[in-house]
Amino acid sequence: MFGKGKVEITIPKTDYAPGDSISGNVALTLKKPVKADEVSISLIGEQTTTRSGSVGASRQRPTTTTQTIRIYDFKQKLDGAKEHSEGRDYKFKIKIPADALRAQLQMKELEDTLGQGLKIAQAAAAFVGAISVQRTKWYLLAKLDIPGGLDIRDKADITIE
Repeated sequence: MFGKGKVEITIPKTDYAPGDSISGNVALTLKKPVKADEVSISLIGEQTTTRSGSVGASRQRPTTTTQTIRIYDFKQKLDGAKEHSEGRDYKFKIKIPADALRAQLQMKELEDTLGQGLKIAQAAAAFVGAISVQRTKWYLLAKLDIPGGLDIRDKADITIE
């Protein structure tokens, strides 16, 4: 255990569907008392898109840019501002919205539409760039929010399909 301590997320499984509830535990283990604003758990969805193409008249300089957009962010407060000491376990339950995959599907539809458009205008698309959706990543993030210092965090990747 490095630093002031650690936060650890425990969940019974990693595969979920829209509408499911994620139940688990956040364990806080500290070496010494720490003043913190809060202990929280968040469900986060991030979508990564990549643009690739060529730049310049000769199109000899290929470019690739990657952008990550947060499509979902729900935070649940587990404990408030106080001096946290030693260790504590926090139970949590987060309901995944029934439409959690809607933004993901909208990006897929955009990719499909652009794919058809690229067939029609390949030259322009090569210059401007083609969009391809790599993936949507879902995860839980537990955090002890320490004002003016480094937060203590843990992350657990999950799948929502």
